[in-house]
Amino acid sequence: MDWMGVSVFAHELCLPMYERGYLYNGTPPQNYDTGTSQCRNAYIGTDSSGDPAAVWRTFDHDANVLKPVKFARDHGKPVVLSESGMMNFTADGGSADGLEQQRGDQWVKRLFALMNYEGPIPNLPGRHDLRGVIRSVVYIDLDFRYGWDGIDDGSFDFPPDSTWFVDGRLSRYGAAKASFCQGLSANGFTARCR
Repeated sequence: MDWMGVSVFAHELCLPMYERGYLYNGTPPQNYDTGTSQCRNAYIGTDSSGDPAAVWRTFDHDANVLKPVKFARDHGKPVVLSESGMMNFTADGGSADGLEQQRGDQWVKRLFALMNYEGPIPNLPGRHDLRGVIRSVVYIDLDFRYGWDGIDDGSFDFPPDSTWFVDGRLSRYGAAKASFCQGLSANGFTARCR
């Protein structure tokens, strides 16, 4: 194996998505903080005596993404985010209240922060440096507001009222596009924004 592939959508960046109500990556308030839109998990730290102990904190990235990136680093393999894209942020996909624009920018910033992650990983001891492991990103710049009939037999279709009910084109999100362009440049990607 030369590369590892990982998908990154809303839950992998600990953001909620809307499908007939909000879906969280965890159960509020025990393992999801709705106020900050972050996952809550424990990692293995130390107590006041220096003994191993569970330490609870909030994360911008799900353990199911951090752990494979660590695995790739430990085995000297690069990671490609083989598919990534924004999910459904609000019930109607509208931006009148600013939530779509704010969450779009938040999503992009968390995506690039994942590429430069240093810190604890849920359920593991110590701090981990994952910078430079993710070397390629595929962003799905599509408009799914009208659903998607992906496979002829209907086994992979998304109706208009699903979590894919979203316009994920970066051109629609001013702050997110600016953050995306800045992230490409800051992380040494050869692709450039137009």
